[in-house]
Amino acid sequence: MTFKTKSIAHFLFGCMALNSYATYLQAEPLQSGHWSHLPFWGETVSEMGYELPLPLGFGIYFNNQDVNYKATNDFQVGATGGLLGGLLGKEANYIVPAEDVDISGTDKSIQLKADAWVLPFLNIYGLLGYTEGNKDINVDLSNATRNGNPFNIPVTIPINLEYQAYNYGIGAVIASQIDTIEQIDPIIMTFSAAYTRSNTTVTDSSIETKIAAVRFGQKFESNLGRLTLLLGYQHQSIDQTISGSLTHLSAGGVTIADELNFNADITNVHNNNLSVLANIDFGPKKRWNLTAEYSFLNWNQLTLAAGYRF
Repeated sequence: MTFKTKSIAHFLFGCMALNSYATYLQAEPLQSGHWSHLPFWGETVSEMGYELPLPLGFGIYFNNQDVNYKATNDFQVGATGGLLGGLLGKEANYIVPAEDVDISGTDKSIQLKADAWVLPFLNIYGLLGYTEGNKDINVDLSNATRNGNPFNIPVTIPINLEYQAYNYGIGAVIASQIDTIEQIDPIIMTFSAAYTRSNTTVTDSSIETKIAAVRFGQKFESNLGRLTLLLGYQHQSIDQTISGSLTHLSAGGVTIADELNFNADITNVHNNNLSVLANIDFGPKKRWNLTAEYSFLNWNQLTLAAGYRF
């Protein structure tokens, strides 16, 4: 089985650089300059009484998400042999209305991230990672046409695509805070954006991903470290072209096709989601951090991360 995928949009790798905001702590000693001279204007901000995070960091991210998709145009199928094939071994071509195609997908990935605070409020990062995914596609032929003529048969074609991909990407986090009353810590706000490109190991196809998210919440100091709790809103859009072929396709003991070729453009059904995120910074100078983020409402996504700053 072979296939091609090419997508634009989706996933902001949630929970980017949660040791990510400048915190106003007049009781803390002023920080000396970092050997990297980052962030720019960092010493000036420190002299104003702000505690800045260590500017450089590495992290590892584990992500799992389940997303529903829909076809954006008619699904094209070419069948040879079996129930759907043409006479004398010729290929029969089918056009299936987009609304008769049901698609769901799961992706699991591991990402390595390196980041730097280039400004007191701006973090940029790079990503390298590996993804394993699959898409389950059910094509209902009840309203299909065959070679341009109506050919309505109560048959659903199951198509399963499995793929692996290596990816790279870039992203940025803008962090700020809003002071409230003196008895309450400032409200933290972050805006994140990311772009990744994935190259599959099955074909020369690629997957392009774009994501954006805004998060807000508060931090809490404890004996274990600094705990941050954030509520987030995510925007994810996926535009993808899938094509490929299957051999010896059968259902219910009936051979549907000896060879089945298919092609369609798909997109995710929902673009917007909510998330809750917890992060703890701990250890000397709070160099270590652990993060967990769960996204819900329109799709399920779980991200776990561990990082080190220096």
